[in-house]
Amino acid sequence: MKKAVGLLGILSILLFAVQAQAVTLGEYADGALVPSVYHDGALVDTVVGITCQFQCSANGTHVPSTPLGGKAKIHWTFYDVDSHHVTDGNLICTDDDLVGFSWKAESGRNLDKVEGYLVFHMMTQGVMMSANAFLVDQQAKDAIFIPVIPLTSRDFGTNPSDPDQLINLENGISSGTPIDVRYWMDPTYNAATTIVVWLVDPYVDSKNKAIPLNVIAWNDEERPKSVTIELPHELNKIIPCEIQGMPLDYVDGFISMTIPATPTDTVAGFAYSYISSSLFGAQQTLLAAECNG
Repeated sequence: MKKAVGLLGILSILLFAVQAQAVTLGEYADGALVPSVYHDGALVDTVVGITCQFQCSANGTHVPSTPLGGKAKIHWTFYDVDSHHVTDGNLICTDDDLVGFSWKAESGRNLDKVEGYLVFHMMTQGVMMSANAFLVDQQAKDAIFIPVIPLTSRDFGTNPSDPDQLINLENGISSGTPIDVRYWMDPTYNAATTIVVWLVDPYVDSKNKAIPLNVIAWNDEERPKSVTIELPHELNKIIPCEIQGMPLDYVDGFISMTIPATPTDTVAGFAYSYISSSLFGAQQTLLAAECNG
């Protein structure tokens, strides 16, 4: 059945974004993954707001407390797209605290226009944190929502020299789970899409060469087309209109894929898309829809 286009098509995009998700967002946890981070040294910056709670009661209300002198330490690390450690630092928070973090301010030299991701790790036992993130573009007067995944203690590795190393993603998408990721690139509305896929491990062979992943592109007339993508990094960005074999008239639809199994066969990844259009003058963030039975 042909779907509506134009303004009705935008409504269908937004409805797609609020479907039920198995991914968990917005919880207090032991840490937080900001899966895509960037600044350009000028008007584009990734900003993160972190809230800290030292204790919550059973009914979810806050119980004031001041353990450990009333201060807690959060360690953060910036990794490049291949999970190479680049730089790290510490933040201090207190109970009921809201801590602001600017990647441009914290990054240091020569990291403008470098793609990567951030891991925040609560280092003070018994204290929980939650985070929200935005990619702020002052020139475009736009703040793009970045989904933040809560991290549990089981997500972190045991390497003392790299305490923020992730070996799992308990609140993410399990290996082998089929997902549908939305795209919209209708030239009539100057629409464009970037798909973000973050994985615990890259999808590569023993020689570190990318393994082709067959996916199905669907358009708004319910026509499927098999195409191939690669996920060679922990942080992958896919431009649908650049996929080889993508039909020219596939301007509105979704891509069906399966989160590949990693060598450790853990909860492996997370996916979403950024969609922009001159029609609404901003970028919108759409979570992948998971097929769970």
